[in-house]
Amino acid sequence: MKDFMSRAIDFLTFDTHLQAQQISLQFSQTQHKRLAEIENWSTNATRQQLISHYWYTYVLGHFTIIFVLSVGINLILRENKQHDVFIASLFFACPLAYLGLYLFQYRPKFNLTYLPLLETIQESYEKRQLEQLEKCRQAQLSNFSLTLFFYVLTKTNSINAISCDDHSANLLRRLYGVDSGSMKKNLELILGTVKRKNMSNRKITEIRNRFAETYDFLEALEFSAGIERLKELETSFFKV
Repeated sequence: MKDFMSRAIDFLTFDTHLQAQQISLQFSQTQHKRLAEIENWSTNATRQQLISHYWYTYVLGHFTIIFVLSVGINLILRENKQHDVFIASLFFACPLAYLGLYLFQYRPKFNLTYLPLLETIQESYEKRQLEQLEKCRQAQLSNFSLTLFFYVLTKTNSINAISCDDHSANLLRRLYGVDSGSMKKNLELILGTVKRKNMSNRKITEIRNRFAETYDFLEALEFSAGIERLKELETSFFKV
């Protein structure tokens, strides 16, 4: 009974739809549903949909129920007394009742509670998505390691598909989805010797780390032939 009364009070005071957990769940469900339908659906679009839902579903639904209940109770209490006059008066009472609820309930609760919660939930959602992308990025091999791996694959399989040119850089771009300019610079370091001579100590340390990263990946694959090829490249690379 207490639970029913609590829900009834929340409904009458329009607090039912102002719970952070409910808004968060609705935001996530709407975002996932729309992303499944439209690939580039944004969180701002979901935010706008929830705002529209607030006004056209929550507000209108709440007002309709409250008004219909009030009219029903009045009709019952009035019995058969001047129903025609009462019904005609509804045409004036309805907009006035809505205006009062809009000014003192719907609009204040939207500005002070619903919208701030919605924007906070949107920011939290975007932050979680960025954190997830960052974790994926950190788990992925670096661009230079990806280039080393491709080099090893071509050498161990006698594929003449890698050279220091735009064609090879574009192949890597198509394979890894990484900017071809970045890949071409990596190829210049791996296949050329001029740029290696001008590397700073910091750059050399970074390159050694990328070799170590690639070794770890090849060992996880148990790719012994690839490891031997990488060792040969590493020896020649740091002799320059």
